[in-house]
Amino acid sequence: MSAALSERRVFPTPQETAVAAAHAFVQAAREAVTARGAFHVALSGGSTPKLMYAALRDLPGVPWEATHVYFSDERSVGPDSPDSNYRLAHEELLRHVPVPPEQVRRMEGEVRPLSDAAQAYAQALPAQLDVVLLGMGDDGHTASLFPGTDALNAGGRVTANRVPKLDTERLTFTFPEINAARQRWLLVTGAGKAGVLAEVQRGEGNHPVAGVTGPVWFLDGAAAAQLG
Repeated sequence: MSAALSERRVFPTPQETAVAAAHAFVQAAREAVTARGAFHVALSGGSTPKLMYAALRDLPGVPWEATHVYFSDERSVGPDSPDSNYRLAHEELLRHVPVPPEQVRRMEGEVRPLSDAAQAYAQALPAQLDVVLLGMGDDGHTASLFPGTDALNAGGRVTANRVPKLDTERLTFTFPEINAARQRWLLVTGAGKAGVLAEVQRGEGNHPVAGVTGPVWFLDGAAAAQLG
């Protein structure tokens, strides 16, 4: 088995996968606050995280007053755009829970040049994140680290990444930032992801998600169907 998929948790459905990740969030938050007095977590966009947010807002025991929220990537839009990862997290989770507003730090995707927003966000990050929540696209991208883009080799913590196939630019954590977190979680569901996951397990292909070191994979049965 590839080390990239050595720690995986598989559940029958996307909903059950999301609920399991929500419970893991509660545990990670409580452990971080007990150990260090605060929980620093980076959220993600996507359909599976959206399900997780809906589950999480109804769970007791999250120390929201000591939780600090960041984002692993953002589209080049403002916070009111339907494409905004911040807006998704706000609508599905943040507006429903008592996290102090000043402890939610969004990426400012409306700033131009986007490189200025990347620099500012890097300066706003804590010394180390406790958890970085990530998804994976059908092309094997994670955060906004797309195949063949310059950000795959970027240093620093946050970068602006031109994505030619989408004709856009995005803000994204770099691999050094993702891999410096205490935990990296990948939430992946759906049959459309099964082939890429199998290639990552075999060490084949050129999938950016393989650059995430030691992640915990939260998978549904359809996504995990081709894994050995």
